[in-house]
Amino acid sequence: MDSGILAAFIFILFSVLTPVSLILTSRMLRGSTKRNPVKDTPYESAEESRGSRISIMNEYLHYFSMFIAFEIIVTVVLVWAPVSKSVSFLPSVAVMGLIAGGIVLEAFLLLIARMVEHENGG
Repeated sequence: MDSGILAAFIFILFSVLTPVSLILTSRMLRGSTKRNPVKDTPYESAEESRGSRISIMNEYLHYFSMFIAFEIIVTVVLVWAPVSKSVSFLPSVAVMGLIAGGIVLEAFLLLIARMVEHENGG
């Protein structure tokens, strides 16, 4: 069997067995409870709706922005790490500046998130 096909098969097997094992472990470890209509209904259906719907995007937009900035920083570091010793000094400084700029952006977005949260009374 080709090594690439074997690696893909192992990956698929691992991808299927991991969530299945987590679900089975959860079912084995939790205690058994009596079922009733309240426990079987989704949580939201037990809540009385009031007012208008709020947009989750507007409420958590600054956190989404922070996550994107963090992902960019991590991606640059992961791509740059293997080749950082084999290139000259100037590209290394540029990448370090990009990483530092990303960290500053991350801190700025965290400050905005805290200010918005404080204004909303949270």
